[in-house]
Amino acid sequence: MLTDQLLSALSCQRFLTLNEVCKATNIDRLIGLQQLKILEKSQLVEQRFFAGRHYFKLNDVTRLESDLGKRTWNKLAQRKMAIRIGQARTCYHHLAGQAGVQLFQWLNQNHLVKESSPAYYVLTNQGKYVFNQFLAEPIQQTHLQTCIDFSERLPHLSGALGTKLLSQLIKDDVVTLASNRQIRVNIPLACWFKEDFLERKNN
Repeated sequence: MLTDQLLSALSCQRFLTLNEVCKATNIDRLIGLQQLKILEKSQLVEQRFFAGRHYFKLNDVTRLESDLGKRTWNKLAQRKMAIRIGQARTCYHHLAGQAGVQLFQWLNQNHLVKESSPAYYVLTNQGKYVFNQFLAEPIQQTHLQTCIDFSERLPHLSGALGTKLLSQLIKDDVVTLASNRQIRVNIPLACWFKEDFLERKNN
């Protein structure tokens, strides 16, 4: 069935473009879009329109990754550009790549950020407090902007707060800007995700 094929490709638990899903399943683009919209209405799949493309991702995070899902993601992960700038890079003026995605996941896990609805995130009161301390300025915003990461195909923080966060990480020498959008990570990622990470400069 078409539905099973589409869900199997998306079992990689990443955002995939319409073209990528259809290519992985060998389904016509128009038919694929129609079927994905049906899955979206059934709340099995979430859709996000970003940077001129339709992206799709499973809503069920517990679904096991199929062989097709593994092949689909491995093909994307092996792109030369994804490998070259995959660890850390700038996306406009904020942090992207593995560093950006893992940091955003850490913010979620520590209840500094929460998803209010698919593709919409808000800064919690605790998040406002922590960012206020880290950035040494009052944080008034609640709604957050995110990008779908080019290499990781998961959200990373963007917008004004993402720009301020990257600037502070640079000031604290956690990361350093390099050439061609690359960012050098000065403190291993494994050391980032501790309870006091965003309080580092005040300790």
